[in-house]
Amino acid sequence: REDRAVKGGMISVILLAAGEGKRFGGKTQFVNLGGKPLYLYSLEKVLGVFDEVILVLPEEDIDRVSTPSGVKKVKGGQERQDSVLEGLLQANGDVVIIHDCARPFASRELFLKVAKLDSYHGKITAVPSRDTLKEVADGMVIRTIDRSKVWLSQTPQAFYRKILLECHFKARNEGFYATDDAGLLERYGYKVGVVEGSFWNIKITYPEDIPFALSILEAKKEL
Repeated sequence: REDRAVKGGMISVILLAAGEGKRFGGKTQFVNLGGKPLYLYSLEKVLGVFDEVILVLPEEDIDRVSTPSGVKKVKGGQERQDSVLEGLLQANGDVVIIHDCARPFASRELFLKVAKLDSYHGKITAVPSRDTLKEVADGMVIRTIDRSKVWLSQTPQAFYRKILLECHFKARNEGFYATDDAGLLERYGYKVGVVEGSFWNIKITYPEDIPFALSILEAKKEL
């Protein structure tokens, strides 16, 4: 494979496209952006680069979504964390990269960089906070948080598969849900590193994000 990120180790990519899109008002992963469905942007970035690609989809959409040869389709679960576990159970890689298809602008280079785990058990992509951060309760500011220590988490994120599986099983037994997979490793005492992501790596969450995404798409064409 081109640019092997882990020497001698197999790498699986799990693309999450199983959400209901409650905040968007429909399944975000299938929204047309610039002439193609949102999930396809992420799929095209990883094809031919990594050893295995798994696309996690809503059960009712698995048959209607066509994928290139070799892409494994897996039905998702009720929550994001459940969908990741379904993908993990089908993955064969020593390292797994988890990515939300609602982030269409993650670069191929970012996938490759985050997969180099070095001495960490997992790595995330993230960007340092640009804004002043306030802790607020009941409409009142409690304190200002030191933004130099705050990073905004993104995907892709990468982990040793066996460690991430162990954390998922522990969390399921406890009924614990984290907002990302790195949160599980943090809970169980594993080391998570950071790779600087991109402010262009936005997440499509609400309908008003689409015009912003289109403007990024146009800007990228001009580069």
